[in-house]
Amino acid sequence: MLLALFFWSVVPLMLEHFTRWVDPWTANGARYFFAASFWFPFVVRTLRRMAPAARRAAWKAAVVPAAAHSAAQVFFGIAPYYNNATMLNFGCRLSIPFATLFGFWLLASERPLMKAPLFWIGLACALGGFGLMFEKGFGTDSTSTAGMALLLGFAATWGLYAVFVRRNLSDYPAHLAYGIVSLLTCVPMVALMFRFGDWSALLGLAPHQWFWLVLSALLGLTLGHLFYYRAIRILGPIASEGSMLLIPFQTAILAHFWMGDRLSAPQWAAGGILILGCTLLLRARFSVRQR
Repeated sequence: MLLALFFWSVVPLMLEHFTRWVDPWTANGARYFFAASFWFPFVVRTLRRMAPAARRAAWKAAVVPAAAHSAAQVFFGIAPYYNNATMLNFGCRLSIPFATLFGFWLLASERPLMKAPLFWIGLACALGGFGLMFEKGFGTDSTSTAGMALLLGFAATWGLYAVFVRRNLSDYPAHLAYGIVSLLTCVPMVALMFRFGDWSALLGLAPHQWFWLVLSALLGLTLGHLFYYRAIRILGPIASEGSMLLIPFQTAILAHFWMGDRLSAPQWAAGGILILGCTLLLRARFSVRQR
């Protein structure tokens, strides 16, 4: 989980850099092409050792998580064009309440949490902090109405994705589970790049720009997800999302020194309320599990 935290705190800074070079559809398609290329030999080698029926079952189990992941990646890929890196990572943490709510629907083990008052207090804090943070960001260069809508869309689809990973893919090795999801996600991402993106801009990138593009794919879409899948399998979707509460603060520190991104004092206070709400959600979850 710590390795996933590190990779995902750095990647938003890279994505904000890409806004100056390529459009979001092109960045998404190129990054997922590299990620899928990385995982392809691992998936082929692992599937060869399985019986035909088991192979079909693995592909079938990955379809729904891949669909949710594709939707989340579209929102996340466009969001840096409307939010700075710090706001991006604070807003993405709203996926914790969504993962919890979708967990009620799809995972029977999560439903006792609905009876915990602390859960509802945490949910109110998380939603209130999110709204207040973005209200204080309007009129500044840190966010916009479109940016808020994009992060809400990402939070909902990522929360659903995390729960589907736990429900459908927990029985498979992490490299196989995310490898298949990556291959399935690559298809719509590349198709959207050719349909809506200016993919010819890739031909004009300098070598150092290609380096950052490929590195962001390897860190954020291969290694980051690999370790995140392992965390979901061991800790569960809610606890794994909770561990990611450190990411906004890591990104804020890096963005301050690397890119000069800053939040106002009210935005920091609102972000703190959001993180407090998510922390209360996790505390409620662990209390229910202990009982």
